[in-house]
Amino acid sequence: MSKKMMRTYAAFAQRLGFQVDESGALYGQRGGYSWAIFPADTRYPYQLRVCTSAQRAAGPLTKEEIRSFKQGRKPVVYMGQELHTLSITVNAKGGMGQNRLEEALDDFASFLRTLSFHPCCQNCGQAEPTEGYYVSGGYMQLCPSCVESLTRTHNTNQLQQKQKSESVVGGIVGSLIGSLLGVVCIILLSQLGYVSALSGIVMAVCTLKGYEMLGGKLSNRGIVISVVVMVVMTFMGDRADWAILVAQQLEVPLPVAFQAIPTLLAEEIIVPSAYWGNLILLYVFTLAGAIPTVRSSIRNRQVRNMIYRLGRQPVEL
Repeated sequence: MSKKMMRTYAAFAQRLGFQVDESGALYGQRGGYSWAIFPADTRYPYQLRVCTSAQRAAGPLTKEEIRSFKQGRKPVVYMGQELHTLSITVNAKGGMGQNRLEEALDDFASFLRTLSFHPCCQNCGQAEPTEGYYVSGGYMQLCPSCVESLTRTHNTNQLQQKQKSESVVGGIVGSLIGSLLGVVCIILLSQLGYVSALSGIVMAVCTLKGYEMLGGKLSNRGIVISVVVMVVMTFMGDRADWAILVAQQLEVPLPVAFQAIPTLLAEEIIVPSAYWGNLILLYVFTLAGAIPTVRSSIRNRQVRNMIYRLGRQPVEL
């Protein structure tokens, strides 16, 4: 997260009487509830998800209650409940962002009190004192017993993950199978007249996921192997696409057309600039899909077995 956004969140936190965790989440007590506030989507840092953990005897929020709360509150773009987690998403962008966030938070707390929601542990639902925790990339309000239980579970999962062996052969097979979906996407979209970013994204995601599924896990070695497979299969997919065009135009079998591509390029029957330009564009799109996928995979590995109380130094278990 950028320093600018951390400063912005720090200003939000000061206005609310909250603190800011180094992950960027705001947390604190207000209106009788414990809160965590964080971006609903990191691409839109001013769309802030405001969450608390509570329940009532009458059951979850109804559609009518949700409509009633959102009515007349334009900054609130979402409201919902999942098990014991109640949340709203507030548009806090602009000069009045702090005011909108504070007003929405206070209105939300008052609304929950009116509906007889009482604070509880987000995990077990018991009316126990809770504290805010970062758990595997998310934020939870947890009672002491659930913290202990989740910590044991995370320790066990981490140990199992470390003991889990990586099958390089299986990973290569998986990446090849996944890349075939990317090849199909390249050909289908091209036949429709498009050189689409979608084909590159499909190639990258399916190749990496294929390696992870059949290889057991996606290590740094697996990422390198998958990237090599992407490069080769993107090239083959593009050549297969041209071969289909040649086969249609010259009325020759597809294998013959595939083998003839280098000759047709050398004789400039296929315009080299068009051929290589198309291939370079495909590689750009594949790179655009691979970079966020690899980043996401690395981040998931880092946070998968991480749990810490908000405001404390993160510890990977």
